[in-house]
Amino acid sequence: MELSSDIEEDFRRLNNQTHISDKNYEELIQKIFSLFTSTNSNIELSSSFDKRLVSSILTFIFECVKYDFDETLIRSKFDDLQFTIKTRQDRFINEYNKNLSIIQLYLKQKSIEYDRLLNINWRLDLQLKTNYTDKLLQPIYILDWTKRDKYTTNIDHIQFSCTQESLQELVEKLKDAQSVLHQMQYQQQTKK
Repeated sequence: MELSSDIEEDFRRLNNQTHISDKNYEELIQKIFSLFTSTNSNIELSSSFDKRLVSSILTFIFECVKYDFDETLIRSKFDDLQFTIKTRQDRFINEYNKNLSIIQLYLKQKSIEYDRLLNINWRLDLQLKTNYTDKLLQPIYILDWTKRDKYTTNIDHIQFSCTQESLQELVEKLKDAQSVLHQMQYQQQTKK
């Protein structure tokens, strides 16, 4: 898990008891985790907390859930972030473990998912003989796509036929989409 320098700085601030008292830390953690259990999404925090600190803690929680961190990995990450106060670590981990299933469900509901193409099978149909002499014989490609519907485990089979020209056009469009995807991934990697 990679975190921004702002998040790392915020966790160093959390480690500073003169900056955030134990009482304020308890309130902060309790209110942040209550976001997932209460119907009211607005939490009222003391004026001593800024929005960036709350955002940093939420980002850390989401990243821990995303990478399926257990207590040992979270403590290791805390050490990396120089967040070393054991009582504060324990408080965070207790709330995290208590609310893990709720947070996972929350993230699943808020995530964006698309249909996923699982497999493509194809065959070439060629008609060799016909009763109609005025009809030009063309090869027909039969494509069978297997896809999974978004947000479900339902599997659909889509079958369609097309000419050689249509298939070539489809292949070109897929190659264009693939090159755009590679460019986007390259740009994201160079930004890091």
